[in-house]
Amino acid sequence: MKRLVLLLILIIFGFFVYYAAAKSMVIWPLIFPLLLLVAVYYVITSLVTKKMIERVRGTEDFYCQRCSMIVKDGTELLGGALAVTDNEIVFYARASEKGGVKPAWSCFVSALEGYTIKKVDDHHQGLALSVKGETKEVRFTSKAFQKTEKEFRAALGWPEE
Repeated sequence: MKRLVLLLILIIFGFFVYYAAAKSMVIWPLIFPLLLLVAVYYVITSLVTKKMIERVRGTEDFYCQRCSMIVKDGTELLGGALAVTDNEIVFYARASEKGGVKPAWSCFVSALEGYTIKKVDDHHQGLALSVKGETKEVRFTSKAFQKTEKEFRAALGWPEE
């Protein structure tokens, strides 16, 4: 499905460029399907909701925040959601186009030394976690962490500052 959507995006974009160059005509009707396909591609590759995680975990009792994880080398964002339970922090990524999710990273809350809400790369605000035994911080991008910091601390079981 993912390849089909990418192929359709390429074909519509090709028509878009061809008609713009050759016919000099209005091609606005081609822009809307192109934008729709880009949105569909986002949904089937990186959108992870709390309901998807609930199906995998079998419980509704956890903090969830949609975000992207910055891969170790810092050049790629992996879309998904961060779930925090009483004893575990898990980042879930999309596993299939049909709504499956899988854990892409996890650690125990007891292994967490601290966190910082800051600018985590050149372009994104987010959350940086310091984990025992890790030399680099584990970074997640989402501006929503600033707004939900109290809920995040409560989910970790840490007292408010």
